[in-house]
Amino acid sequence: MHHRSCLPFLFLLGVLAPAASAQTLPPNLLLDDTFDDNRQGWRVAADANGSFAFEAGTYRVRNQQGVSLELKTLPLNLGADYALEATVQQQGDGRGGLFWGAADDDNGNVFALENDGRSYVIGRWQKGKWEELRPATAVPGSASGKPHTLRVLVHGNEARYYIDGAEVWKQAALRTYGTYLGPYASRQAELRLDRLRAWHKASIRLAPDLPLTMQREHLGLALNEPDVRETNPRVSPDGRQLYFARDVRQGDAQNLDVFVAQRQPDGRYADVQPLGKPLNNEGNNAVESITPDGNTALLMNLYKPDGSSRPERGASVARRRPDGSWSTPEQVRFRALPPAAERADYFLAASGNVMLLALDAPTHPQKCDLYVSHQTPKGDWTEPKPLGATINTPGDDYAPYLAPDGRTLYFASSGHPGFGGDDIFVTTRLDETWTKWSPPLNLGPGINTLQDDGYFSVTASGDHAFLVGTNDRGNYDLYRVALPPALRPKATVLVRGRTLDARTNQPIVADIKVELQPKGTAAGEARAATAGRFQLTLPGGSAYVVRATATGYLSTTEPLDLSTNAQYSEISRDILLTPLSAGQRIALNNLFFQQSKPDLLPTSQPELDRLVQVLKDNPDLKIRLEGHTDNQGDPKLNVKLSEERVQHVQQYLVGQGIAAARLQTVGFGGSKPVAPNDNEYNRRKNRRVELVVTE
Repeated sequence: MHHRSCLPFLFLLGVLAPAASAQTLPPNLLLDDTFDDNRQGWRVAADANGSFAFEAGTYRVRNQQGVSLELKTLPLNLGADYALEATVQQQGDGRGGLFWGAADDDNGNVFALENDGRSYVIGRWQKGKWEELRPATAVPGSASGKPHTLRVLVHGNEARYYIDGAEVWKQAALRTYGTYLGPYASRQAELRLDRLRAWHKASIRLAPDLPLTMQREHLGLALNEPDVRETNPRVSPDGRQLYFARDVRQGDAQNLDVFVAQRQPDGRYADVQPLGKPLNNEGNNAVESITPDGNTALLMNLYKPDGSSRPERGASVARRRPDGSWSTPEQVRFRALPPAAERADYFLAASGNVMLLALDAPTHPQKCDLYVSHQTPKGDWTEPKPLGATINTPGDDYAPYLAPDGRTLYFASSGHPGFGGDDIFVTTRLDETWTKWSPPLNLGPGINTLQDDGYFSVTASGDHAFLVGTNDRGNYDLYRVALPPALRPKATVLVRGRTLDARTNQPIVADIKVELQPKGTAAGEARAATAGRFQLTLPGGSAYVVRATATGYLSTTEPLDLSTNAQYSEISRDILLTPLSAGQRIALNNLFFQQSKPDLLPTSQPELDRLVQVLKDNPDLKIRLEGHTDNQGDPKLNVKLSEERVQHVQQYLVGQGIAAARLQTVGFGGSKPVAPNDNEYNRRKNRRVELVVTE
């Protein structure tokens, strides 16, 4: 036998109702290829020995000599019943049908037709020698030129063979060499394959409620150049831009460069442009992740100050300037990394203070494990620690993508049960240790194939994902898939806005940080650069505080309540920053006190710390803290309460090293309302502390 090629096909999974009792099928449909397209990667070629081609929804194999095979391992659960089925039409002097249970081209079973489909034969190849088990026998009720459905049903060590639903032979001592499967055509045979199916009892742990109609879409030649590798798709949260890496020729070498494509009104991605210097240089370049505002890029590898490539392994960060250009990437500094290795992936979470890494595993070289690192107050990153045995396997675990909810993790793996090659999985973080995760679920055959699939990326709305798959030439291409609800991360909110000068209403460059309330933990960050615009993605169902800081301005904090946002939504929110000039006034909206008492509540801590930082960043700044109440109760007591409250704030600031001479206090009670005291909502506005710049 002469093996022509080993190429992939796609699997679909579902549940099929049992047929007649003699042909009760296993519960899970593992493969269903109708040959309407070649997204499965079948060989298409022609030479003097024959041809492989798609014609009118069929796969045709024409063979002139030897034996033509197309084989790929089928991830069958051999510990339970399974069934294989091919709808074929055979013509010519040779035999054509199904080659199955094979270890390679010299060891496997054959169920084939001959004599223009009027007879069948069952046999096996063993160590390259043919053994005929069932000599040529007439197909029941057959007429020449007619397609037939061949089915093999395996139960234990027994195999039953069916043609068009009728049992034609039973094999009591089945020999299975492996799990390879494919069409078979001997010399002078022509085989037309209309459909290929397989059933088994799945051992793959699938995500629930996957629709059988889910199929990924090739992104076309505008993004996928022939015979060129494309990888690392990273979609902006709003889906308008798609960053990716592509191999380009650079002299005698071929390295990855970063490109960006724009979404068109019809939903296609086109207008592909290289990002150019400084992100692209003579080395391998790729965007590992892009922040929700599109202004910070985490990049593969390290850069020298002149923008050229450094030989060491690592990750770099580049930031967009106000004019839209990119800064020279700077090294991400980890306090420690495992010893140098060949491979590494990095992903920066939407919160900006968590990074996921795939690094060569110390226990199994050339295979990656997933790690987590946290940013420290000094701006560097902690030593990465493994995510734990629930995720990391003896296989290859890599390409992490953490959804904006901070809990839903997508990654690629060869170690978890899959459909072949590397598959994409999803898991959920269960606590704050980053080592406890739900069992990873396979994203299913609409996304995963027999070949390598990875580098998942999801829009903020969760409606579409992008990934890397293998095309029929064996190269990596970019794909898109519409995500069903079962595979979407927790609902997020896309927050767009501008940072503006409170006096002139002109845009200013500012840094945005978001904290989850009441914990005060980091939830997101952005940089308002070009035209003062910023963009954030935040999980719905929670309350936040948004803080904006800019040189020469008082930092501003505003509440952002998304506790009722259970579905994807988009909101706009401009932030006004007050210049640091005498007479400017700003409300400290996140100082909270015990009812009718001057004692600060713990939830005031983030606002107090921000105020300390403003005063330390501007050592010449002097302020007056003004306290206000509503009009409920005794006016004199309200004045006293408002005075005591701002004095408590002053005492805290002094305790943090701020000179008391820079801090004045005054209490006005309820004499200066900003809203009518006619309901509790308005009275809450009047109970406040304001900061006034005195010099």
